[in-house]
Amino acid sequence: MKKIYDVVTVGAGPIGLFASFCAVDKKLTAAVVDALPYVGGQLTALYPQKFIFDVAGFPKVTASELVDQLFRQVTQHEVPVLVNFKVVEMVREPDGEYKLTAEDGRYVHAKYVLIAAGAGMISPRKLELEDSDQFIGKGFEYVVKNVEDYRDKRVLVIGGGDTALDWANFFTAMSPEVTLIHRSTKFVGFEGSLKRLQKTTCRIFTDTKILAIKGDKQVTGATVSNIKDGTVTELAVDRILGCIGFTPKLGFLKDHGFEIADGSIRADKFMRTSVENIYAIGDISNHPGRIKLISTGFGNVQIALNHIASLIHETSEDETLASLESKVDRPEL
Repeated sequence: MKKIYDVVTVGAGPIGLFASFCAVDKKLTAAVVDALPYVGGQLTALYPQKFIFDVAGFPKVTASELVDQLFRQVTQHEVPVLVNFKVVEMVREPDGEYKLTAEDGRYVHAKYVLIAAGAGMISPRKLELEDSDQFIGKGFEYVVKNVEDYRDKRVLVIGGGDTALDWANFFTAMSPEVTLIHRSTKFVGFEGSLKRLQKTTCRIFTDTKILAIKGDKQVTGATVSNIKDGTVTELAVDRILGCIGFTPKLGFLKDHGFEIADGSIRADKFMRTSVENIYAIGDISNHPGRIKLISTGFGNVQIALNHIASLIHETSEDETLASLESKVDRPEL
């Protein structure tokens, strides 16, 4: 007999892990799948040692610590967490349940599906700078692999979003000299992060772009230029981190009839998508009043699961009542 979960969540990042825990808390059977070989999603893959400041109850917490706590929370209910489960097909069967099939042939069945895929399959957006790739692994990178490589080094961070601001803030506590350059005067990252950075010793250059990376076997400097007046500045740096965004790919999701808006899945106030019995939560969800924060993603979880639980429990109660009524001896009229 096939196992049919009430809810299967696609994505084992912080939102997906929390969703699976909450599903069981609402008396729903649940499982979570993820294409990566580990849980944590983009937090683990991109910045495991970066501090996060927007989770209630934590003045600050590293991404890896948050993921660890969420994983412990969900596994205390013995929820199946299936990693290396890259969904390549999602089909609604004649009985109404969804069958999600992985690249390696494994599959799970679900009455309802929660999409918690963050920004989908992502890859760092690269600098439009000739010969920059030759410095990757030699002091220049797009994703921090080991924060200790930045300790006591002169660091240049490129970008104006959340990732750039968060890393610049992080490095100021371990590096003697941190510089951040951004092509605009308008930052797209969280305002609180910018204000926090402005109170540190970090040098911030706006309206500035990078012209060249200097060095031979290792990065030794960078040439930057003011976009408005053309002023050129030579910076002595040991490490360069490019944080100019990511290119999202929806992967298998783009072929399932979802209404897509700005690279994410359109959802309503209950987090329902345009595809029946499929909900979108977290960054992948483009719903009214959306704010891309982990804390608001947790709220999406409760909204979606409350709606799903009301539907499932209402159906169960109706089925139970109908079954009891069928067993009642009724007098002939």
